[in-house]
Amino acid sequence: MTPELITEKLTSTKSAERRKAAKAIGKSRITGLGPDLHQAYLKEKKDQRTWETQVEMIRSLGLINYKNALEDIQDIIKQNIPTDMIPMAAATAYVRLKRESIHDVKVIIDLLHDGSYSIVTGVLEALAADQMMPSAGEIQEITKACWDIHKHKDRVGVEYGLIDPRIFVAIACANWDKELTHDFLHHCIDTAYDTNRFGKPVLNQDLVKVCENSLKGKMSKAYIPQS
Repeated sequence: MTPELITEKLTSTKSAERRKAAKAIGKSRITGLGPDLHQAYLKEKKDQRTWETQVEMIRSLGLINYKNALEDIQDIIKQNIPTDMIPMAAATAYVRLKRESIHDVKVIIDLLHDGSYSIVTGVLEALAADQMMPSAGEIQEITKACWDIHKHKDRVGVEYGLIDPRIFVAIACANWDKELTHDFLHHCIDTAYDTNRFGKPVLNQDLVKVCENSLKGKMSKAYIPQS
């Protein structure tokens, strides 16, 4: 789509069209449409029924690094809603808007300690999707904080349908020093079990595969949500 057509679709009466336009902005990194996208989001967020479109708008605001949206994204983070796609997308965007470079993981570490399941998962997605490169000390801090984060209080008892946040750390580990990630990856493999809808433990094969790939230094791009 041309920028003109995208702008037109952002104001469409159909949520699906607005969502498509928002996604196109992020995918093509059309920074010049930041103000239009931001205004469209401010209008969109008033309708709880269009959460999917809001998610795409939030994602794209982060992808194009539209700093003027930071305050609105931060407001979502502060609510710390337990399990919801909007705060998850907001957390990923928040990392992108706050960091100075792909080496800057301060905001991720800060939110790992007090963030809800949605916030934690969102910030870790940015870690993997953007192949961020923390220092050795920060890698140790992240893997320690995420060692058993699949047992987050918001996830325990309602695991069915909720991703294990550790998968994003495991993906990121492919680019990190293996001496610093070996124990974490093997721990994830040993504990890669979720509870299904019948209350039975089931092996999380995706997590196991990602860990095995990262132990070989192979990036598991197929497991990263597409922007």
